Amino acid sequence: MTDTGAPTLWRMLREAAVQTCALVAPRQCPCGREDTRLCPHCTALLESEPCRVESCCDALQELSAARVRDEVHGDLMLPAGVDHTPLLPVLALGEYGGDLQRLILAWKNGGMLHLGARIAPALSPAVARLAGDADGALPFLVPVPSQRSARLRRGEDHTAELVRAMERSGAGRALLLRAQPTTAQEGQGARQRRNRQILLRGRAARQAGLRAAPVVIVDDVVTTGSTLRGMHQALTAAGMQVLGAVVVASARVPTEPRTAGERTG
Repeated sequence: MTDTGAPTLWRMLREAAVQTCALVAPRQCPCGREDTRLCPHCTALLESEPCRVESCCDALQELSAARVRDEVHGDLMLPAGVDHTPLLPVLALGEYGGDLQRLILAWKNGGMLHLGARIAPALSPAVARLAGDADGALPFLVPVPSQRSARLRRGEDHTAELVRAMERSGAGRALLLRAQPTTAQEGQGARQRRNRQILLRGRAARQAGLRAAPVVIVDDVVTTGSTLRGMHQALTAAGMQVLGAVVVASARVPTEPRTAGERTG
């Protein structure tokens, strides 16, 4: 056997093994393209520049000012109304729709657990932006809690596994806390969802609070922001420093471009 023949034989054997495995577990991208675990188009979705989305999350808005009539501040005319300040910055890879939505659903509920290893490094730039002012130290990554019924249905805690994969990719340090949402989201009104409470228990939460550890919240999708609000309140009450949150997708994204000087923390 020549030196040039060995690599060719290896490629043939590898392709034969791949095709045989495909008979049992077909290779298919969440978008439907066959013979690939993740097609170039869906790979590009994960490589998108993270965008700020907290302005689209109603539950994250805090009343900062109210005016009963127009007011002049320097050269700026402020109309009657209210101003809101976001509770924390939130970065997402894109809008929850189309192929990005299909990718997330395939990872969460479709049994394509391998996608977590592709999503994890995609969120690293977002974590780095939030941790830019944290003296260069890697932040702790805290996953949002899932209902027990959801974990049993999926066979795993997908956000916890995502955080572990992000730690392996060098984005930060996984901090898996004993966190429990007090209520489910389904059937709740806007006010109840906004005031969703999350309980933290255990030694890890107490130790992180005593160190005032810098943390980044990690979730798959943000809609109203009520879960992120509950996590922010629980973590800050425990003594931790919340730098912000990163999510794979947001139900809505801003239509206006963000300014270059916008703060990220």
